Amino acid sequence: MIATALGFALALAAAQPGGLGEPPPSTASAAHAGASPADAALRRRVEAYLGVIDRPIPEQSWRSLGPAAVPVLEEIARSGQAPLRRSNALLALAVLGGERAEAALLEHARDGSAPWSVRAAAVRGAGHLLPPERALAELRPALERDADARVRATAAEAVARRAGSAGCSAARAQAAREPSRRALYDRALRACGR
Repeated sequence: MIATALGFALALAAAQPGGLGEPPPSTASAAHAGASPADAALRRRVEAYLGVIDRPIPEQSWRSLGPAAVPVLEEIARSGQAPLRRSNALLALAVLGGERAEAALLEHARDGSAPWSVRAAAVRGAGHLLPPERALAELRPALERDADARVRATAAEAVARRAGSAGCSAARAQAAREPSRRALYDRALRACGR
């Protein structure tokens, strides 16, 4: 009985537009129904990658989408979608790089109204993308003033890995200001050799 019901449900799902294996149309996808076939295919690939939850998408897969994926990822990062999808869109932007990606990452890193996980992903992505000489300056606000200790700790790790001895000094100083949360800063401190 369960097998029959499951078989019927799968057959019904396969008969729906998009069938099995494609993400359900999102509000953003519906807004772009008039897009060219190439744009629609790119959006479907981005949505499919963001829908994978059991393994990370290799950086090369994101890079293969090229710069045309940046606006799609920006839109998803700004959307009301689940924080995990928004976070993954930001991390993908860090892989693709460029001025637009950098601006989106910094915007989200500073957005106090965004969920902590979205801000942390933006900080992590910015730490990956920014040149070492700018990483500390751009991420210092998140490091010292973000309302969530997890975001501050993520910023500490990002500057420790990217901004050399100045980043390590800033990460150590922030960890010292939060002795009760010292464990959150372990990754940053390990990156600095304690």
